[in-house]
Amino acid sequence: MSSLSRRTLVLTAAVLTGAAVLTSGVASSATESASPSCGAATLRGTYLFSGDGWTITGATATPLAFAGSERFDGAGHVQGVSSTNANGTPSSHNAFTGVYTVAADCTGTLVIGGSLHFDLYLDPSGDSFAYVQTDPGAVSATTEHRATRT
Repeated sequence: MSSLSRRTLVLTAAVLTGAAVLTSGVASSATESASPSCGAATLRGTYLFSGDGWTITGATATPLAFAGSERFDGAGHVQGVSSTNANGTPSSHNAFTGVYTVAADCTGTLVIGGSLHFDLYLDPSGDSFAYVQTDPGAVSATTEHRATRT
């Protein structure tokens, strides 16, 4: 059996069993871990967002749109600025602060100003995340994308 055939056979067996392979003196795993690993530091830098939704009071649904940027510090704090338009009434350049958590499974929470609550779902690289607002009477969801790392 040629050297190339033996290497192919070893690599194939390693992939099928999930074993580590030693190639040129360096060990490497034949399979990748499917488990992401995140934490508060996953969100670090400035992120841009825009979206829309509804505020619901009784039988009345009021449309809203929003856009802005926010800076995550990598340690559980966020600050930013946003503009909104609720049912045709604009409000521009509103500063805000908040806190966030991120679990190892890349899910988390965000609380803005103590009254707006969101569930987060992060890309393990931290380059983007999706969120949905969880407050009763509010319907909004969007994605954010990192613009800078600092």
